Amino acid sequence: MKVLNFGSLNIDYVYRVDHILVKGETESSFSRNIFAGGKGLNQSVALGRAGVNVYHAGCI
Repeated sequence: MKVLNFGSLNIDYVYRVDHILVKGETESSFSRNIFAGGKGLNQSVALGRAGVNVYHAGCI
C-alpha cells in the first residue's frame, strides 16, 4: 500500500522547567530539546512505523 499524506510540518522546541508556571511568573529553563513535529508529520511517521509506504507533502 502507498499513501500520500498532505499535512503540516514544524519544529517543536521543548523547554524543561522545575515546575508548571502560573500566570505572570517568569522562570529560566535548564534544558531545551528540538524535535520534528506537526500533525501531518506525526501521521506520516506513525504510518511508516506501521509498515506503510508513505510519502509526505507539506510546507515548512
